[in-house]
Amino acid sequence: MTSRLRVCVLTSVHHPFDQRIFYKEAVSLAEAGYEVNVVGPGPASWAGEHRGVGILPLPVPASARSRAALQGRLLAAALRLGADIHHLHDPELLPLGCVLKALGRRVIYDVHEDFPAAAYTRTWVPRRVRRPLSLAVDRGERILARCLDGVVGVVEEQGARFGRRPFVAAGNYPRLEWFRPRTPGAPAPRADLVHVGSLSRERGAQFLLEIMRRVRRSHPRVRLSALGPFQTRSTEAEFRTLLREYELTDHVDCRTERLPYDELGAFIGGHRVGLIPGQRSAATLAPFSPTKLFEYLACGLPVVASALPSIESLRERGEWGTLADPDDPRDHARAIARLLDDPPEAERMGRAGREMVESECNWERESGKLLALYDTVAGSAGRRGRSP
Repeated sequence: MTSRLRVCVLTSVHHPFDQRIFYKEAVSLAEAGYEVNVVGPGPASWAGEHRGVGILPLPVPASARSRAALQGRLLAAALRLGADIHHLHDPELLPLGCVLKALGRRVIYDVHEDFPAAAYTRTWVPRRVRRPLSLAVDRGERILARCLDGVVGVVEEQGARFGRRPFVAAGNYPRLEWFRPRTPGAPAPRADLVHVGSLSRERGAQFLLEIMRRVRRSHPRVRLSALGPFQTRSTEAEFRTLLREYELTDHVDCRTERLPYDELGAFIGGHRVGLIPGQRSAATLAPFSPTKLFEYLACGLPVVASALPSIESLRERGEWGTLADPDDPRDHARAIARLLDDPPEAERMGRAGREMVESECNWERESGKLLALYDTVAGSAGRRGRSP
């Protein structure tokens, strides 16, 4: 008789049903035979087993003091579960990871983004503090992560920061089972255009409305679905003020609620063109391609995106859409209008994008990298069980 290797996934910033944490990594590990529990902030109603993964929600921090207390609760939960491998998803958990490592546990750190660069774009951080904070995050992350057993990144460029630690880049690509093109005979698209993901100035919140105002001049009935939260209250207030000023209230359906990841593909597929209006910033100039790009392409949508470096590099792999000047809403509007006026061309680009995702940019392919790292860290390559 064998028992499964136990994995404890810890997060203090994300919720347990985060796309990457739960739907991609945790579910893949459970499918591969690991016993997986995810511990993080969320309502008590989330507790239980979902898709073969245990969810242990902790109280959502309401203040800086309760946020500090969350660290202690996460450590207590990790020790109580007695897992073989601990998987951390936030840089602030690195000290906790070092404690677990000192106790003889195996620990993996998951780097979702370029956190040092992100420090420059956090609007709640005073400008004079951003550079020293970025340097501190960079140094602290590199030093502490090198004490652990392995690192998971999103792009290969991240690996050099973590010395000789075992490293794999598992791209944030969609699971093909949940992201599919709209089938013939399906209901008509709910709207012409779609934007998914959080909205902020650097991600083009206001720029998106500038684009819509211009598209509407040639296509008076055009409609946009925007799904995702606003990064700050001030961003949302400015967005809704412009929405009224530009007379776009009846043309933009703005939804801020969380949509389960396994329902997101069906939502995206109900549109004709996917939009990525990102602006130039420290974050968007990093080598991280927007997750939404691959989700649009998996659903067979052509894309109109800002010509940022990480997106331009992917344009060489297939003719899946049009890149537009990130400073010129008219350029975006013209590209959108061309796709709306030429359905055969839009369908051709959509097929090209789907083919690219099917061949190389999907989670089914990336999950193998994650499992290989786990085999290395567990010291049991190719084996999911252990003898008691």
